[in-house]
Amino acid sequence: MWYKIKPLDTLFFRDGRPFSMGAENWANQIFPPYPSTIYGAIRAWLIFERGSLREFEAGKFKEELGTKTGKGRLTIKGPFIGMDDNLYFPVPYDFLKKKDASKSEENSLFYISYSNKPEIFTGDYTLESILLNRNDFELEEAGEFIDIDSLKDYLMTSKKKLQFTEKYEIFVEEKKTGIKRNRKTLSSEEGHLYRIPMMRLKREASFFVDIDGLDSYSQEGIVQLGADWKVVKIEKTENDLFDVLRKMDFQLNSKIFKIYLATPAIFENGWIPKWIDKSNFEGEYNGIKLKVVACAIGKFDLIGGWDLANKRPKSMYKAVPAGSVFYFKILDDTPAGKIKETFHLKNISDINYEEGFGLSLVGELKQ
Repeated sequence: MWYKIKPLDTLFFRDGRPFSMGAENWANQIFPPYPSTIYGAIRAWLIFERGSLREFEAGKFKEELGTKTGKGRLTIKGPFIGMDDNLYFPVPYDFLKKKDASKSEENSLFYISYSNKPEIFTGDYTLESILLNRNDFELEEAGEFIDIDSLKDYLMTSKKKLQFTEKYEIFVEEKKTGIKRNRKTLSSEEGHLYRIPMMRLKREASFFVDIDGLDSYSQEGIVQLGADWKVVKIEKTENDLFDVLRKMDFQLNSKIFKIYLATPAIFENGWIPKWIDKSNFEGEYNGIKLKVVACAIGKFDLIGGWDLANKRPKSMYKAVPAGSVFYFKILDDTPAGKIKETFHLKNISDINYEEGFGLSLVGELKQ
């Protein structure tokens, strides 16, 4: 069931790096928030919407919402940015923008092509294939967003030229300056000045999340979200916002396909899933024999947070960022339909998949 999350004020989402006034004076913002942030806020909303924290601790909602030490059936996909119900996703890392682009090219994306690794190759790169920039100009990471129709064109290797949407078209940044105060005297403390980059979504922009595993679904409510526990409105929407992606007619034109991560993924083997053997990059997933042959991965995300129920920090993980792309070779006779059924619109993170980590989308290999 899809829900829209509409902020009523500025928001601030911080990464997992430590921040303490005095040691640092600038906090790092992440956007969009990590899935665990949204999952925790929704779980807290449902606890109080269904009863109380005391009832939760007594195990009254354990089937749906879990307990202090474990999760229930509640799962999510997302969060995603939406503009007038049109979802936006991180630009895939195998699409880059032109460095020092002209006005006519500044929003254009350029593909880096899949190729077999040359026999003469120096370096510690051990996968059998590589991604090459065949353009005659330098490229760099886009770090922006593409809408759902552009993402479909990308996954279906359409010949259309992809365009990206810049962050300022979705939100504006408002810098907040503050200083630590003594709790008793309320006077400011020297050396504790800090700045926080607050985010204000454009009027037509919201967060969207797909919630599953509940016995009943509320129509709307109020949720606290972000570092300052700002109030946001959550309301159910009847539209299937994945309809475009769900109806993709995926065909395998070769034994190679790719998986695009729409949300960060936490893998036990670091940058690859636990079911992949690090020695030869081969593995088996749900009976399908596969091999990682190439990838385009961004800098890792630090995923942490605060465990409100147990009043302690959560475990810190290094996550493969959203937008990362893995190229897989099929080592058996698995048909395209089973590949789509197994991986498309599924959370494949080894850790905390129920919180929305590792949402994968299947794509064809560009020939």
